[in-house]
Amino acid sequence: MKVENLPLVSIVFTSYNHREYLKQALDSLVKQTYPNLEIIVVDDNSTDGSQEILETFRGQTNISLYLLEKNTGSYVKASNYGASFATGAYLMFAQCDDFAQPNQVWRIMDAFFQHPDVGVVYSKSNMVNETGNIYATDFAGREKAFKIKCANDTVITGSKMRKFLSFACVIPNLSAAVIKKNLFDEVGGLSTEPLNNFRQHGATIRGSIKIAKQIEEIYTIFYKHIAKYGVIGEDKKQFKLGAGAIWFWYFLENKGPWLSSFPNLLKKTFTFEKLNIYYLGLGFLKHLKEHFNK
Repeated sequence: MKVENLPLVSIVFTSYNHREYLKQALDSLVKQTYPNLEIIVVDDNSTDGSQEILETFRGQTNISLYLLEKNTGSYVKASNYGASFATGAYLMFAQCDDFAQPNQVWRIMDAFFQHPDVGVVYSKSNMVNETGNIYATDFAGREKAFKIKCANDTVITGSKMRKFLSFACVIPNLSAAVIKKNLFDEVGGLSTEPLNNFRQHGATIRGSIKIAKQIEEIYTIFYKHIAKYGVIGEDKKQFKLGAGAIWFWYFLENKGPWLSSFPNLLKKTFTFEKLNIYYLGLGFLKHLKEHFNK
């Protein structure tokens, strides 16, 4: 495809109080080899000098700065605000503490050109520490079935992706994904619906309350999805199993607070699913299978 025919990619870059990583992150986008980009920078009223660093990028032809005087209250709101200015056919969300390889956008867009029917293209990410040293990749922790699928064919249908997402977050880094803008608009942007109010207090209580709120939120999302899209049959069972698997995963991560939260969660999840214990058990078996098949 000729350079003059390449579609515009809009990158929404959100910033909040990460001045130490800011220049590296934004430079990595400015230096992308893909030639048709617009970079929309939204700083969510940083208080650490971030806005002063961002001002040094003002005047570059493909960068627009929106330095907010009032904090929006969330990364999602700041991202949606930036997306409202996007004029490209493709949309990417970059975070101020990540940085990209120079050919990242080109490689992702090349996948779109090869597979024009797909809605989202994403890559794996290196996991780096504070000094930028790589210690792992996010792909290493993905579900075995997902890794097997990607080893043979990286084009994943919507129905197959729903199954993967019902068990684990297989797109863990939004900075590594490009989305068709019309699809983003169709779903109404990133969801800003608050599903809980979480008050911070004593450590042990905080852990159990946090788990309970997060599991309740996950069940709300999963079961709303089942109802909204009329999911039936095996797909419906997989979503229910996925909710149970995530609930059990919290036990593996933090056993004490999980056990403390269990009686309350048993009641709450029962309002979504009468067979909550059954699907929690299936979730346990799925994790067990994953463990021994690694």
